[in-house]
Amino acid sequence: MEREKIFSLLTGFRRFIVNALIVTVLSGIGSFFFSRELIGLLLRTAGIKVYYLSLPEVFLTTVEVAVYAGAFFALPVIIYLAWRQFHGATGIRPAYGYLFIFFAIILFYGGSIFCYYVVLPSGIKFLVGYEGGAIKAMISVQRFAVFCAAMIFAFGITFEVPIVLLVLSKMGLVKSGSLTKTRRYAVLFITVAAALITPTPDVYNMMLLAVPAYVLYEVGIILMKIVEKKEARKRAAGA
Repeated sequence: MEREKIFSLLTGFRRFIVNALIVTVLSGIGSFFFSRELIGLLLRTAGIKVYYLSLPEVFLTTVEVAVYAGAFFALPVIIYLAWRQFHGATGIRPAYGYLFIFFAIILFYGGSIFCYYVVLPSGIKFLVGYEGGAIKAMISVQRFAVFCAAMIFAFGITFEVPIVLLVLSKMGLVKSGSLTKTRRYAVLFITVAAALITPTPDVYNMMLLAVPAYVLYEVGIILMKIVEKKEARKRAAGA
């Protein structure tokens, strides 16, 4: 029986991956037609000039940006597909499905917007600030676009921490008590991850990710405690 369940999950996962890729490709094709405008938006928020160092670089950059944009704009559909495929394994009641999807989308785009308006301008300003004297910045458009897109995605995914913790709790893989006891290790992990993800080594930009991530970690623990108390009351009433 356990083997059948595993095969069922693997089949569902494969189906989800295929559907998610189809949605992302279709979204990416649509995004390609305005990918240059997206690069322009990134340049405006960064306030710098970039250059192309080879003839096909601008075209290839628009393709890469279209791939990132395709995944970015397709995310609501991908989250819905994931919920539809795996909600049975999470233990979350279908009645809360749309609420779960809504907050997952809000958190991802909230993190992405925070990165776009706050983190990228300050981080790029810090890095470009090393220019001076004989040192002149000549930034490749391809590296600039991929750097910005990767940062935006990293912040969006990081902001999903409460949703991930809630799902793990409902699946019985993690308990709020264990996370509370190991809080100091979580702080260390968040600090190290923030130092690796943020574009600059200074404390200010690192804290722009670390502080929201830790707050969301605590929010996730609070949600887990609420769910655990409700489940305990249900078990007590059933007994």
